[in-house]
Amino acid sequence: MKVKRLNWVKQWRDKDVDFWRSVCFSDESTFEILQNKTQFVRRRRGEKFHSDCVVQTVKHPTKIMIWSVISSKRTGCLDVVKGMVRQDQYKYVLQNRSISQLEEWFSDGESYIFMQDGALCHTARSIKAFLAEQNILLLDWPDKSPDMNTIENVWELMKREVGLKM
Repeated sequence: MKVKRLNWVKQWRDKDVDFWRSVCFSDESTFEILQNKTQFVRRRRGEKFHSDCVVQTVKHPTKIMIWSVISSKRTGCLDVVKGMVRQDQYKYVLQNRSISQLEEWFSDGESYIFMQDGALCHTARSIKAFLAEQNILLLDWPDKSPDMNTIENVWELMKREVGLKM
């Protein structure tokens, strides 16, 4: 895997800033609603079950999967996906939201390159065929390399903000 990542870097390292501005990074992330936080409370003897010293927890918090895309131009809409992303759901999001967003962002004749990771729903033959039919250029991506995808920084910021609001 390290060799593939290194080869990928060597392949793309000479690209200029304008090239990277044309890349649209996409991915999905899971968010936990009502996630349990460790919170310590100082209590006196006899306050063990006092309401100020007890925090209700959720054994199985609700999880939602959100998919989006970002580029140097804008951030895309957030698409909530039920369960794990399957190829039919992914195609629906691409067809009904994402491609039109990308075409709007790059409407002045600029070309763009679409980045998706190696998730099975992204690499399915039907998805590759659909993207080819739409004349969408794909940026090849090394397996198991989410740390190289800039949208992961957005997900991290969102999770931090969601955690603060809960």
